Amino acid sequence: MGTLLITCGQLFDATGRDAKASRTVVIEGDRIREVIATADLPRRPDLAGAEVVDAKSRFVMPGLINVHDHLVFRGTRGPVYPELAAGRDKLALNCARAAVTALRAGWTTIRDMGASYDLSFRFREFIARDFLPGPRMVVCGAPLCVTGGHAAVISVEADGVDAMRKAARRQLEGGADLVKVMASHDPVVIDGPQKTRPEMELDEIRAAFDQAKAHGKNTACHVMGTVAIDRVLDAGVDVVSHGFYLGLEQAQRMAETGVFLDPTLSSYGRQTINPALDRGQAWIDLHMPLIAPMEQAFRNAVKAGVRIVTGTDSAGRYAEDVEMMRELGLDAGETLLACTRNAAEALAVSHLVGTVEPGKVADLVILDGDPLRDPYALERVDMVVQGGRALRPDDIRI
Repeated sequence: MGTLLITCGQLFDATGRDAKASRTVVIEGDRIREVIATADLPRRPDLAGAEVVDAKSRFVMPGLINVHDHLVFRGTRGPVYPELAAGRDKLALNCARAAVTALRAGWTTIRDMGASYDLSFRFREFIARDFLPGPRMVVCGAPLCVTGGHAAVISVEADGVDAMRKAARRQLEGGADLVKVMASHDPVVIDGPQKTRPEMELDEIRAAFDQAKAHGKNTACHVMGTVAIDRVLDAGVDVVSHGFYLGLEQAQRMAETGVFLDPTLSSYGRQTINPALDRGQAWIDLHMPLIAPMEQAFRNAVKAGVRIVTGTDSAGRYAEDVEMMRELGLDAGETLLACTRNAAEALAVSHLVGTVEPGKVADLVILDGDPLRDPYALERVDMVVQGGRALRPDDIRI
């Protein structure tokens, strides 16, 4: 690849500065070489022969990062657990479809948070080798849970310190980029104000996380409820997913220790209870009690200054997640950082992506609309730039 110029109407570079008008991103091969004022182009004879993507009426920002995806069952309808138990062939087909759909949506990096049959490992390889179009993948492989624990059908079941340590080592041996634990259940019918329960003991979580850290890898969790949240924080988690029932003091602790929150607002707050997904009234009734504590947890996180990242889980809508963040107190600029710089830092890939700066991989999304004003502009993707290749969404196909 030669030199590519993206002439931007507005450029949000995610470095912490406001969006700037009339900037040009200079891309050499798969990397960003520099960012210059578009008005300076006539004075740059070295760029005279470069290919130009005219985005002067568009909003340009770093490629979107989804920190919580599941390619095996993204976009599926009907009861969840039968779908998760589907055969390898069906789930592999869904991974292929979801990977292409993700890249068309401008998601240039995703973190896959759990898959059956080692499929996330396989699809990470397929995409890296250009066998299949899709986003860069950061994967946990299979999460770790206790026997009969949450999402056991896509997890490795283990009980006790030794078994949990071995399970973590197995995922790391297979190529996991992080270790994820199912520290609590999802919603359950139970007495008391918190409609969930802790499922892993502190020493079990710590055993798994210690292995991740020994391998230089990050840690993540599915967690709801104050007891389980305390346990993952005590064990040294890097990213909390969901975090419903998060208290203000816990949020302050997260802010002080640099733990990120992946709140999955759209997935739990609107989409998993959406009748259009055909999950049934019993499923909807079970999940409804989580909405209020989800919203309060997010407000506590914002008040405490926790770094927020954007993750859809399997059912969520990316732009809707951003919209809900704003409704619950996060300002527009911070929500776009949740999609870019913060997300890259949470996934330990900020040396590669997340901002528009010299030396970074040239992953960009070109939007027909300003997402600082309208979060749903994130869905109006005009072009995706992945590793220096500019692609129209309709041209991204198997």
